[in-house]
Amino acid sequence: MNLVIDVSVFIDRLFIYNEERSRRARNVFRIVDKKGYNIFEPQVFGIELASQLVRRKSRDIAKRIYDEVMERIIMVEEIDYDLLLDVAFQTGCRAIDTYYIATTSIVDGVPISADRVMTTNARRYGVNAYYIHEAREYNELISK
Repeated sequence: MNLVIDVSVFIDRLFIYNEERSRRARNVFRIVDKKGYNIFEPQVFGIELASQLVRRKSRDIAKRIYDEVMERIIMVEEIDYDLLLDVAFQTGCRAIDTYYIATTSIVDGVPISADRVMTTNARRYGVNAYYIHEAREYNELISK
């Protein structure tokens, strides 16, 4: 299975602000590892991740974590502008969400997020997305 996991899930996994959120994020990555799923990300993911990390850790530690995360993912470097525009016109979503949703379309993947707005936008585009902090969706995802 191909997954597109937005940066919010990585942040919930890496930093414990709420134990339940972190537990769910950790479980998502345990399943990814156990089942050997691929994680695809749009190129902008790296920028978003670096920005989030350096807000929470020193630059050196942020860079080390960044490198470790980037080793786990497959980067989708080219996303057709017309696809991004189609997502934007069909959903009216945030620009960053267009990249995750378009990546999902390119790799025939399943988007996973800790951001309810992103999953709502993906569904507007006809993609079955999982919001891991809604119990029903989380349980459905974990049981796959």
